[in-house]
Amino acid sequence: MGDPEGQRLRALIVGTGAVGGWFGGRLALAGHDVTVVARGANAAAIEGGGLRLVQGERVEIARPRVVRDTREARGLGADVAWICVKAWQLGEVAEATGEALAPGGVAVPLLNGLDSERALAGALGAARVVGGVAQLNAALAAPGEVRLAGGGAVTLAPLPGGPLEPVRALAERVSDAFPCHVDADLDRLLWWKLLWNAPFNAVCALTGLAAGPVLADPALERLVRGVMGEVIAVAAAEGVSLATDAPDAMIEVTRAALGDSEPSMLHDVRAGRRTEVDALQGAVVARGARHAIPTPLTEALRALVAARAYGPPPG
Repeated sequence: MGDPEGQRLRALIVGTGAVGGWFGGRLALAGHDVTVVARGANAAAIEGGGLRLVQGERVEIARPRVVRDTREARGLGADVAWICVKAWQLGEVAEATGEALAPGGVAVPLLNGLDSERALAGALGAARVVGGVAQLNAALAAPGEVRLAGGGAVTLAPLPGGPLEPVRALAERVSDAFPCHVDADLDRLLWWKLLWNAPFNAVCALTGLAAGPVLADPALERLVRGVMGEVIAVAAAEGVSLATDAPDAMIEVTRAALGDSEPSMLHDVRAGRRTEVDALQGAVVARGARHAIPTPLTEALRALVAARAYGPPPG
């Protein structure tokens, strides 16, 4: 992956919201060569005043290069492209992202759901894709400003059957910018993330509550646990074993460290944007149907979020 004499990466960030903004900003602050794809007021703010990373009282300003469309990055020769758009936008940026990579470069989709890595591999070839999951509680607080409330790490994994060593090498090269871990089992990593996302994204979006207040309501906690049970059953049918006590562990972590987390689906509903309901709840429902496993709670959440996001405006 390029730059054999040193650790400096040429990185492309496709989508500079909270996830792309934080990790792209950290890479730029660590001295890597970073180009971000941003639009509108966000792009103007980054060009004019830099990308502000706020964590508590600490404010750092990164100054990456800005382009307004992924197609403008063609020929960049990126060692790694971090794709941080919504799951449903992946098809819009996949081809141009591939054209921005160096011959040995790879693309890492930090997206929600279960299908992004395989879809991207279909477009670019499996050798050019590394799986990834972001552990991040952050928000785009204003154009050009990302506020981190917790987390800030990435876990990388090879596609099933792919080699582990190149993934380890990439993790090592970015470890000066943010914690980056390696996992050999991509499918389990994605299902583990979905175990949290499937219930909390939807319940928070529908109630307007952060994760902690959701768990403070016993009825909502039972709903969360019920959806998690459906996720575990469907994952098992797909060949991925999640422990039956996984909901206890996930809820304990949420209470301890993620209580103020407002998932992306809540922000999308508030802003009237298209949600990732198909990539999250829809993924569980579709796979459940494939294996004749009932998922009534997840299906209800999917229908309610879809109606909330796409239904006629009140009045």
